[in-house]
Amino acid sequence: MKNESRPGDWLSVIERVTGDPALYELLKYCPLDILRSWQLKHYPRGSLIFRQGEICDEFHLIVKGEIDVFTTADDGRKYSQARYKKGDMLGELEIFERRQYICSVETVSDAALLVLTREEFIRWLGLDNYFNQKILQAVSDQYYQLSKKAGEDILYSLHQRICLVLWQKYQQIQGNIPLNKQQFK
Repeated sequence: MKNESRPGDWLSVIERVTGDPALYELLKYCPLDILRSWQLKHYPRGSLIFRQGEICDEFHLIVKGEIDVFTTADDGRKYSQARYKKGDMLGELEIFERRQYICSVETVSDAALLVLTREEFIRWLGLDNYFNQKILQAVSDQYYQLSKKAGEDILYSLHQRICLVLWQKYQQIQGNIPLNKQQFK
């Protein structure tokens, strides 16, 4: 399925990708017909890109901005899971089996994302071994980080984790310790 954007829009996607070393590194072997299928979508700060529980039919690649990935508890409270930035992917875990999104995703700043349909994403993986390896590396890294965090959350109390963050910050800057809530997740 091809996107229904204007005929010249795919050229702006190619310009964006080739003009940015990080994006180019990820997409350098992407076949031209797949590149032509990408849509560039812009989201203002505070936009909900997708909601936890919705079915995943698209793959997203962040090209600009910062994104908050969070879960929402039954009582409506948000729990931030991660902050994503340029070069990070969204939907890579759920897209294969059309699963529900595990988390909601909201822009923290104005953002731009490249969006590809599930069908084109699956076709791309079949054509581009390089990208296939990048996806495996990304999923492997996410699994490793989540496993590490789960182990730390079980083994160490919140007090111990806060002390560790403070100590690491102190070692980095050798002085004042500016902190924010995100560092304690």
